[in-house]
Parts: sequence; C-alpha cells; structure tokens
Amino acid sequence: MDGVTDACFRSVIASQGKPDVTFTEFTHVHDVCRGPEIQLETLLYSEVERPIVAQLYGKDPDLFYQAAHAVCELGFDGLDVNMGCPSKSVASSGSAPD
Repeated sequence: MDGVTDACFRSVIASQGKPDVTFTEFTHVHDVCRGPEIQLETLLYSEVERPIVAQLYGKDPDLFYQAAHAVCELGFDGLDVNMGCPSKSVASSGSAPD
C-alpha cells in the first residue's frame, strides 16, 4: 500500500509475525531509471523481509524493462507490475498506475 508499507513498517511486521511474502510501496519506473542521484527509499529492504517483491508502476515499456533489470540487481525475489490503481489521478494519466 502506497504510503504505508515502507521499510520501517515492513520490518516491524516481519519481526512480529513473518508474512509469506512482502511487497514494497509503489515505485515509479521513471524514478528507478533516473540514476544514482535519486534515493529510492521505497526500494529499501532488509533480509528479514524476504521474500521481498518490488512493486512498480508506470506506462513506458522501455522504462519497465530497465527498471526490471535494476530490481534484479538490487536482489529482489520478485517483481509486481501494478496495473490496478483506482485513484482518479492515476487512472486519468493512462498509467498502471502513473
């Protein structure tokens, strides 16, 4: 959940009752592809959270491709392409969600 499942929240949940799988907050593919000057706090995780899945969204297939490679390099166990956000601001932009 965007704005909820940050690294701190996931760490507390993992320490209290380990879930079967953990998902990051939504991260826009554009942010992943910008380069090292951008801090991707939504993609921070600790080993206790494994298996951990990165949740990406956007609308540019080329950026999804690049972001998927970055997620693999960051050591995630899986990748979720989010395609179901009901937010009007997201849906009106033509993204999944962006």
